Amino acid sequence: MELNNTQKRPRAVLSKDSLTNLKLISKSEYRSVLRKHLPEEYFKPNIKHTSLYIISMMIYFSCMFSIMGLNFVPFKLALSIIMGITLGALTFFLHDLCHGSIIQSKRLTYFTGLSVGLLNLFAPLFWQRVHNLHHATTGHTEDPDRSYTIDEKPKSLTEKIAYKTRLSNESVNPIVSLILMSSGFFWYFFNTMYYGLVAKKTSIKEEKKYQRIQQLFKGKRERAIVTFELIVIFLFQAFLFTVVAKYSFVNYILISLLPVAISHFIAMLYIHTNHFLSPLTGDIDDPLVNSLSLKNSWFVDKIFSNFSHHVEHHLFPAMSSDYYPKVRKLLLEMYPDRFQLIPMKDAVKLLFKTPRIYGDYTHLVSPDGKTVANCLLPKI
Repeated sequence: MELNNTQKRPRAVLSKDSLTNLKLISKSEYRSVLRKHLPEEYFKPNIKHTSLYIISMMIYFSCMFSIMGLNFVPFKLALSIIMGITLGALTFFLHDLCHGSIIQSKRLTYFTGLSVGLLNLFAPLFWQRVHNLHHATTGHTEDPDRSYTIDEKPKSLTEKIAYKTRLSNESVNPIVSLILMSSGFFWYFFNTMYYGLVAKKTSIKEEKKYQRIQQLFKGKRERAIVTFELIVIFLFQAFLFTVVAKYSFVNYILISLLPVAISHFIAMLYIHTNHFLSPLTGDIDDPLVNSLSLKNSWFVDKIFSNFSHHVEHHLFPAMSSDYYPKVRKLLLEMYPDRFQLIPMKDAVKLLFKTPRIYGDYTHLVSPDGKTVANCLLPKI
């Protein structure tokens, strides 16, 4: 699974020629094999996972009100960081919740999700619909979560600056890129929402991707719900600033904006490593090829709902994340040369050694086309 640099120019149009030797397997094929070895209870909502929500909320609000009662800035800052990590845990809880793997009631699922969206500054219905589209189009050019393709390479000054601050071998500074990841999720969310709900046409070549999102929100009901969510989020944040922080911008940063930034940083770190090193696979969604699972400590996995088990999640998105280690064990036994699993720190290092543009389905290229690197591929 090494990425080797070469010095050839990619084609101007995304080519599927490099897919011919991959021997792709559809996720339905994997599922039919794996399900024979998994008990039926794994596919039922796991209400026990709500304990993470309850504990995280208790820690989050305890830290919030402790910050308001303290004067020693280092303690306040430490508590704010704990809030950010806790909000990261709640974000991955929300992810599992919206997949229906925790609570059976759709109404309870929605309002529980909204309670997290209030804190993390994103509308849960919009995110859920777009995320489901990601699962339906993973590895395809219509995937809303993929990186750039060659015909979308940065052209304007703004686009070039944005590219230079991404995690890539052309990043102006690794530390700057990592810090700016804290705003990356918010920017991605805002950009996707704008083109999905407001703009009639996009001025970039990602038009197909956003047209699919627009189709998800054609109905007035869906648009009204998303608008309602945004208003509620704004009002709650206004409440935090005026009533809890008592108009202190410093306190508001500590009880809301900094935790959100930390949470978004954690989410983007996973999103980058889960997909941005992997190839596109076109019409065949092969999770063992177009997704990457990560090795983390059991403690980190426990806090973040086993989100490192990303191939496992794409195979069984509605399964409780508590059971993903069991799926991983099966994958290692049954597909040892196909299942891709590396430590997260190694995946981050690879992000900084490679470009973020698909020159074709299995190669990453720089905007000028001079640097080309192989995507992570299984040993097949």
